[in-house]
Amino acid sequence: MDVTAQSFPYHLPRILDDLATCCFVSMDFEFSGIATTSSNPNRGSQTLQARYEEVKSSADKYQILQVGLTICHENTENASYTLKPYNINLNPIIDRRLEMERHWSMQSSAIDFLLENKFSIDSILKQGVQYLSRKEEEQAIAKAIERRDRVAVHTSIDVKETEHESLAFLKAVRRLVDDWLALGATREEYLNIPPPTRLGVSQSSRSLPSALNRFQKRLVHQLIEVEYPSLVTISKPDFIQIINYNEERERSVREQRVMRVQERTWKQTGFRWVAEALAGGDLTNLDSGYFIGIMASSAAVESKYPLKEFSDTLKQRLKEHRPVLVGHNLFSDLIYFCRCFFGPLPSKVEDFQSMAHELFPVLMDTKYMATHNCGSINPRSSLSELNEKLAKKAIPKISIHPQHSKYITRKIEHEAGYDSLLTAQVFIRLSAQLRDGGVDLPLQKSTKDARVTSNFQQTYQDVASEAYVEGRLQTIPGNAKKAFEQKSRPSSIGSPKAPTTGVLGTRFDLLEIEEAIDEVDSNIPIDDRRLSLGPTESVEVMQKAANGELIPRLGADFWKVYGNKLRVFGTLERVCVTGAS
Repeated sequence: MDVTAQSFPYHLPRILDDLATCCFVSMDFEFSGIATTSSNPNRGSQTLQARYEEVKSSADKYQILQVGLTICHENTENASYTLKPYNINLNPIIDRRLEMERHWSMQSSAIDFLLENKFSIDSILKQGVQYLSRKEEEQAIAKAIERRDRVAVHTSIDVKETEHESLAFLKAVRRLVDDWLALGATREEYLNIPPPTRLGVSQSSRSLPSALNRFQKRLVHQLIEVEYPSLVTISKPDFIQIINYNEERERSVREQRVMRVQERTWKQTGFRWVAEALAGGDLTNLDSGYFIGIMASSAAVESKYPLKEFSDTLKQRLKEHRPVLVGHNLFSDLIYFCRCFFGPLPSKVEDFQSMAHELFPVLMDTKYMATHNCGSINPRSSLSELNEKLAKKAIPKISIHPQHSKYITRKIEHEAGYDSLLTAQVFIRLSAQLRDGGVDLPLQKSTKDARVTSNFQQTYQDVASEAYVEGRLQTIPGNAKKAFEQKSRPSSIGSPKAPTTGVLGTRFDLLEIEEAIDEVDSNIPIDDRRLSLGPTESVEVMQKAANGELIPRLGADFWKVYGNKLRVFGTLERVCVTGAS
């Protein structure tokens, strides 16, 4: 389903209501530019820190142009999943009344790629949804407060002695002001410059223009500020109104100006309301009026509440219910996502890992799932290939909501909404296939018996052609697993955990590897009942999860192996772990 700036107010409350009840959300993005790496063949692998700095630098410069969001609801009774994919263009332009500037860039190669895939650059500016990061909102409010507290600094009027027309204009304004003040208690409460045209007005007022331009308005403001401290000016479309100074009223006017800026920032917040909901952020300032249309159909909150209480209850529900966030090749996407909606990123990758874990307690990278323990050779793991291969799996049962039917009959690769849908489907099916941790644990290298490695590699040569196809996921045949178990496990080595029947893996899962980081257990708060897919006391649900009909519940080995691990090929570490113990 496509969401535009015009339809966003309609869809926003429905998206938030779904986020409050879903089991996971998958996301995908299209960018105005991406990080480029050195082509030097002698450079070798980067450190994770170096890759992070590279992507961070690009996220500071380039923007997210399109967001794909697929919300997944789980039905444990019939063991099925319903997907709601959204495709949302983002408009990088900020409301000029906020007096903020956002500098945004486009990388020619990235835009060329998007145009080749029928992406409309024009649509992001005309139909894109606005957004404002946390940092940008803070800056807009800070500027408004600074203007409120600013002390008048004009001590002279910006007119030179040679500017005769301006001097004549000021002389006519002074005469009008002096005449008005001379009337004392009998004068009207305000004076307009220029005054309305009517009989009896002085010659000096008739010499003024019928409407003031911006320069003339500025001169009137400065004249009153410098020469008439007991008066204040109010700018109108074509004239300036002068009234008596009142401290209490002026204070109230300044506060109202700050409040108007705040209201504009809340309106400009746009898609960040969705980002805040995913991160358990503050939705206090989201207008309750948005939720009128869903009160009778909400799945998260009963309709018995009045509007304000309904809104507050749903917002609280969003803070308490934290869906799993899923992506494919999630490392770069997560950096851009945090930079775009939450503000500047820390300089150290370790601080980013902590930040990401605080915002999103459970992250799942389908690329990591598909390439877990793949050894030193990077297998192919494109999203479309994974989805095509896994689509043959009958369980778990997956359907697309009928109101979100755009992609049921159309494949639109590299459109963010479509790719987020594929990511959701891959995650569900891979989760079921890899439900107990998915692959054999790697054999431990023995310094005492070099034959272990040799025997292991020979075993791989014997069974690899039968078990795998280059670069694609395949089910390991039972006879291949049996041969591998019989031929590759010397008695001096402890037996690894037996693989699950029908497990998926890559051809490189059988190679000896030394990725110690892959053995780090994910720090997922399994006892936190606020998290979706949390532990349950239902024996039936646990049995369905064990059978591969449902995604494993938090606490299963599956989450320790795959949770909060983002694949980063081309680095020495090869994986980024968020929230590591």
